[in-house]
Amino acid sequence: MVNYIHSIRAVPALLIVAVTVTIGVGAPVLAYAAATEQTGNTGQAGNTSQKANDERRKIGEANDLKLKARDPLYAEQAKSLAAQYKETAEIVARQGGNPQPILDAAAQLEGQSEVISKARQNKNLSIQIPEPAAHSHSHNK
Repeated sequence: MVNYIHSIRAVPALLIVAVTVTIGVGAPVLAYAAATEQTGNTGQAGNTSQKANDERRKIGEANDLKLKARDPLYAEQAKSLAAQYKETAEIVARQGGNPQPILDAAAQLEGQSEVISKARQNKNLSIQIPEPAAHSHSHNK
């Protein structure tokens, strides 16, 4: 009788394990099939998605810059941090590394600092986001 009770308790546990394994194995396959179907049927789905992502990124950047503009010390802090980045880039260059990513970050901070300073002088916080400069070189050596 005791063996019979233990086997009855094991059946639900085994069913749960079987269902979990089946779902775990089948989910990635279904997700891959859905992604392939979505991008495979029309090439426009990827373009629309990319445009939407670009639009969200631009809105996020604008909101981020507006929040930074509200901080009275941000422009000074960004300029100071850019100077520190340039010093770090010099050290990296002396040691034989690629300083360009650090210089790019310093330039971005300086640009943000200038945009915010100009907006404050004009008392206009509807800041326009400058487009990032395109680089023709690679960051990898």
